Amino acid sequence: MLELVTIFTPADGSVPRTITLRISDVRPDPDGITWSVAVDVLGFKCDDSLRLKQVDWVYAIQDATRFIAKMVADKLELAGGGTLDPPIHPPEG
Repeated sequence: MLELVTIFTPADGSVPRTITLRISDVRPDPDGITWSVAVDVLGFKCDDSLRLKQVDWVYAIQDATRFIAKMVADKLELAGGGTLDPPIHPPEG
């Protein structure tokens, strides 16, 4: 399991809160061809937990990291901005 705990300080001055980002349970799918990975983004207004599928375990983990970075960037924008400590850099491209 890969996990990062960061502190979100909203731009509106409201109380900072803990954000947990997690990648876990990388495993082959029952079809014997694809792999999946569990992704959690916890601590924003709505928590998100889901599974992503990919062609192998390497791509599953890469996809999960990009997905989390994009989701965090979107959630920060929806929250009106703010900072994370430690920061999460938005995906490129």
